[in-house]
Amino acid sequence: LLDSDHYTDEPTLDDLNQAVPSKGKTIWASSLYRIGVFVGAFLIFPLICQVLSTFVEIKSDEFDIVNEQFTPGIGILYGTFVALTLDILYERQNKVQENASVEASLLSQVTQNVLNLFRDQPQIAREASQIIADQVRIIVYRPRGAEMLSIMRSDPYARLLSLIDHYQRDNNKFTPQQEAVIDGLRGEIPALMEARAKRLSDEASSLPPTHFLVLLVLTALSLIGFTAAALTVADDAGQPSFESRAVFAALCAVYVLFYNFCRDMNDPFDGVYQIKRSSAASFLLQIKWLIASQPFGKDVRFDTRGLAPEFEDEVVEIGKGAVKVEPASTGLPERNAQKVVPAASATATVPMSVEPQSINESQVITAGNNAIITATDAVAPTAEHVIKESQHRAKNAAVEAKIQSLKEKATGVSFNSKLDDGLYLVGCGVRKKAIINVYAVAMYSSPATLEALSPFPNGKQKKEAQVALRNAARTFGPSSPTTSFLLEMTFKADGKTIAEAIAEGVKPRQGGSGADVKELENLIVQGVAAKGGQATKGTIFRFDCTEEGVSVSVDGNAQGTVNSAGIGSALVDVFMDEKAVSPQLVDSCLGTWCGKDLAVAV
Repeated sequence: LLDSDHYTDEPTLDDLNQAVPSKGKTIWASSLYRIGVFVGAFLIFPLICQVLSTFVEIKSDEFDIVNEQFTPGIGILYGTFVALTLDILYERQNKVQENASVEASLLSQVTQNVLNLFRDQPQIAREASQIIADQVRIIVYRPRGAEMLSIMRSDPYARLLSLIDHYQRDNNKFTPQQEAVIDGLRGEIPALMEARAKRLSDEASSLPPTHFLVLLVLTALSLIGFTAAALTVADDAGQPSFESRAVFAALCAVYVLFYNFCRDMNDPFDGVYQIKRSSAASFLLQIKWLIASQPFGKDVRFDTRGLAPEFEDEVVEIGKGAVKVEPASTGLPERNAQKVVPAASATATVPMSVEPQSINESQVITAGNNAIITATDAVAPTAEHVIKESQHRAKNAAVEAKIQSLKEKATGVSFNSKLDDGLYLVGCGVRKKAIINVYAVAMYSSPATLEALSPFPNGKQKKEAQVALRNAARTFGPSSPTTSFLLEMTFKADGKTIAEAIAEGVKPRQGGSGADVKELENLIVQGVAAKGGQATKGTIFRFDCTEEGVSVSVDGNAQGTVNSAGIGSALVDVFMDEKAVSPQLVDSCLGTWCGKDLAVAV
């Protein structure tokens, strides 16, 4: 019932039935198999006697003395070894079953407490539910080795405990009930880890192949001892009696039964003597039903990894060693491509020629093979104007020679080096809420902003460099008219939540009545509403900050502009001041451009 096809099916008693083992694992317990062993041993015993008799060269009375000493000793040793083996296997199987049930019951209790704690925080509740679903999938589907690997790479219980730690740290006010739930979870999750450690330890304590090799050797010696004893009562032709053949056949049947029984007990999850899963299964199905019945339940996946995989190409590989899955088959939204253009190749030297012409009421100036500049008056441009324009283009060329696309490490989102309106990538980072990566963010600005970081050595004077970067990005003028922020969602959220989060950052930094901040909030909500009300993973917000205000677009669709002096600088401060919402963005900007010389000679 954990696959997506039956996700909404209610659990029934039939779901607790034991899995039917494969025939190859149970054939040894069938009557036909045991009869076959008996008949085969009965028929082959005379041949074994004949072969063994060729090696016996001592006298009959001497052989009896050896046989009387050998056979009882082997029998006692064999019986002791079998009893020890069965005792170890029974104890191990009981421990595995007990610890699996304890872990499943604790996980069910944790699930209920988590949903209760985060009932007013659907985004965090969904993330916590996915973590729990990951662990349920591991318990049900994955072998022990894969589970150990998942613990080393990304332990679900540790992630859940970290989520609660961040939630408690980011929120100062809790009701007595919430405090009690948090305290309970802090005790239950370590208990979960302990139960899992015991289960994995017991699963790892299977008997090695050498143990069964010893069992085989003792079985063979015991049968050889009986055959040797049977030689003393054989007829003159060396043929054993009917009674001896029957006893040998019965011994073989019992010994083979014991051996297969021990091998079957050594694998507690398959074969005839499996552990009883009904107790653990009932708790795991309870977890699945608790999560599936939540409003966000359809977004939590038990049969694939995570809420939505990152699609780099047309297929995505979920987990190491897993099969490749087409994006459409996951039922999850695909990422939208950023509407940016690649940076053109450029050099730091710009050939310059001035060819003023009078064309009606505009003046056209060409600078080599670069873009055309127009003036609205009929006055020919001065040499100073042409030189400044050429210096501006030379600086752009110098920047374009050094810019490169960046990939945000925490989310895997890549940002192109240049926007379609000529703004250059300064750096990228991530906005986190607790341990959730809400969105990846990149800042684009003019060469003047990049040049502000040139005097600072990379890795030094970080505080001064951040102040210089912030001032350059928020002070709009002819050399730096626009600073843009590109936000790509990596976690699903509704438009109101995103709008309120951005507005909460802008309002204290902007001051005033707050009406313009409310207008910014409305533009964001309006843009998300046009795509269904949810900012799904891959949704791209763009904010162009200028002296006049802030322009908003969602997935490339312009929503409008908030015309208010100061709001553009306030939005820059949200990402660039000493309380920046993404310290990773600031570090990326400083690490990318500090110490880089962008000066050019024209």
